[in-house]
Amino acid sequence: MTVTIADVARHAGVSRSTVSYVLSGKRSISAETIKRVERSIEELQFRPHAGAQSIRTRRTGVIAMALPLVHGPHNQVQMPYVWAALAAAREVGLKLLMLPDDDGETAIRDAVGTALVDGVMVMEVQQRDQRAGLLRSLKCPAVLVGTPDNPHGLPYVDFDFAACGRLCAEHLLELGHSHVGFLGQPPETYRRGVAYAAHARDGAMSALREQGARATWTACDPSPGGVVAALEELLEKDPEMSGLIVYNEWALPLVVDRLASLGHRVPGDVSVIAICPDDAVERLAHPLTTVSLPVEDLARISVQRLAGLINGERPPSVTMLAPELKVRESTGRRRSPGHHPPRS
Repeated sequence: MTVTIADVARHAGVSRSTVSYVLSGKRSISAETIKRVERSIEELQFRPHAGAQSIRTRRTGVIAMALPLVHGPHNQVQMPYVWAALAAAREVGLKLLMLPDDDGETAIRDAVGTALVDGVMVMEVQQRDQRAGLLRSLKCPAVLVGTPDNPHGLPYVDFDFAACGRLCAEHLLELGHSHVGFLGQPPETYRRGVAYAAHARDGAMSALREQGARATWTACDPSPGGVVAALEELLEKDPEMSGLIVYNEWALPLVVDRLASLGHRVPGDVSVIAICPDDAVERLAHPLTTVSLPVEDLARISVQRLAGLINGERPPSVTMLAPELKVRESTGRRRSPGHHPPRS
């Protein structure tokens, strides 16, 4: 049978309200009474409900992940972050509560206002993210997993997507490519102003244009039709495109296949570099040059920073993970001028 507060009160010889006050810490209770109640709780193995505060810490041991879940293939891109955060939370003795609502502000306000959670991780950070200001006003421990235009004084952890885009561009420039395309995230990601998508694109475009290269970009729906349309758009904008940066892991296999069907050899005619987790490349038949996304590190460090905040520590205001280039077989020297492969 489930043990209740009334059972604990009877066992300890106190009123139910006294047990509640010991749990919440909202009133001063004598040390002797607290010990008696704690002993009864332990002997009866009483477990407060998830929203109750613990006896000594006044905490729930729960952190929230505010992550608007996206329907379709992009949802599968988000899930590795969720699993990694779950594992990291377990390592520091915390549980993870998902707040998947599109209206993240309402979900955060409800979770914090009802003391369901000790802190909040904010995912899919937008450039102008209203959730940061809300959490600042609620005075709740919070970590942003991303870089907004204004973090409102909250600490944030991120992969340096701007440097990542620049690193991709510089690699292609060093190989002599002066006509480079950028195939990005789905259109909805840019419409929502998600920071990582804009930062990666802008980093690549800036590096290319600074060196006088022809730089074009397009968003890409990761469906067969979406990939066909995106590549056609890039090639129409720049028929001499000889380098391609792909930041859309679910579109990646389709991009390589479509280039082959158009008669573009990789890397003979088009050098391809991808921004994606390592396991996305491992699923492909041909090894691609990449800048790897450190999914597990990003989730683990974010959880650790939040746990530190909850425990009264002062984490760094900014934690930025540096990109690393892994050169494989999909990038090479620019094709000879005047060579135009056949297209179907």
